[in-house]
Amino acid sequence: MRRFLLLFLSLVLLGASYAVNRFVINLHYIVPVEPGKLAYVAAFDGNQEDWSLSEGQLRSRILETGVLQLEVLEPNRLPFAQSKPYFADFDLRVQASPVGGPLDNGYGIIFRLQNKDNSVLSDDDFYLFQISSDGYYRVLRAFQGEQKELSTWIPSPLILQGNNVVNQLRVIGQGTSFKFFINNQPVQLCIPDDPSARSTYTRAGVCEGGSMQDILVDASIPNGQLALAAQSFNEAGVVIEFDNLVIYGPTTQE
Repeated sequence: MRRFLLLFLSLVLLGASYAVNRFVINLHYIVPVEPGKLAYVAAFDGNQEDWSLSEGQLRSRILETGVLQLEVLEPNRLPFAQSKPYFADFDLRVQASPVGGPLDNGYGIIFRLQNKDNSVLSDDDFYLFQISSDGYYRVLRAFQGEQKELSTWIPSPLILQGNNVVNQLRVIGQGTSFKFFINNQPVQLCIPDDPSARSTYTRAGVCEGGSMQDILVDASIPNGQLALAAQSFNEAGVVIEFDNLVIYGPTTQE
């Protein structure tokens, strides 16, 4: 009986130790931010320590010219390069430039990324704000294994189209509220009236079954890492370069 109790207690302690270890693994230091104060800078001047980079058909690398380049050599893929720090609130700004490949692409900012294993995107939680080289933008959420367009592709004259142009992207996240900017101008989102419905923006410029809103409100992911992403659709060969990423503490004036 005593031997059984000792074995039972050992199993209980082992299970408790495993649970504590998993809990500690999921704890991350959240970078504190002050309103209007600079919190983080990535100039991509050769220092790679803060960024997870990859090789192969989905390649991310920091070039000698001082940019972060993402290259997508397979169709229908979404590679990204992530930084180490975790943020809850942020005002993130970055320059993005497509330099090769089809105009039917996507590129932009992943934020509040909870990367489960740093290799498989399908089980990661994140938000994605992206534009395309043919002049559209959208906001997507990946959460608990499901991807959902919170606001579908919307055309915008603010986007500089084609390759070898520079678009300024900006996202402000404060609590459960998010604002989005393209080339220093705020953009609206097509938010369905029914949270479970699909965001639908018609060719006539109507947000069907919803309304155009200045602010996205979503409480699914409270904090996480930031990343820069490039996406291919039917054609491979997308090449995007990013530069001058900065994060400030968000202010209430924006």
